Amino acid sequence: MAQRISRIRGTAARTNMPSTPARSVSDPQISPGPGTQSVRTVLGDDGYRRLTDQCLRRGSALGALACLVRDTAREADRLHGKLRRHAAQVRDCLGDVLNPRLDATSVPITGLLAHTGHTTDLHAARFAQQMNQLILVLESYQAAARHTGTA
Repeated sequence: MAQRISRIRGTAARTNMPSTPARSVSDPQISPGPGTQSVRTVLGDDGYRRLTDQCLRRGSALGALACLVRDTAREADRLHGKLRRHAAQVRDCLGDVLNPRLDATSVPITGLLAHTGHTTDLHAARFAQQMNQLILVLESYQAAARHTGTA
């Protein structure tokens, strides 16, 4: 379990984007985003099903914590998607700037990298922050589940 958590910590520190975009978990053909995938990796298939079942149980502390884990993972997935979309936009802008067929005088270069670099840094930092928060919430959930004997 500690090794699984440490793998998530490594993911939170990096912002390398996989080749597939983050999508909904409901479609089995589409892979989940890094937040949801991290929860599934740490808890395993049975643990992930228990987490989902506990979210449906209203009024219990463990159920509320399970919902927090799920919501935190979904927010990490959303932020990852936002980072990917921004990276694609930056790539397209740079492609326009580097296109030799375009008139160089009509392409705005001044400030392009300063703006896009700053925005990219903000998106990457927010995603890393969310993944770190997911680690903390997931560790709390696991401790509570062990304490109640549902792990």
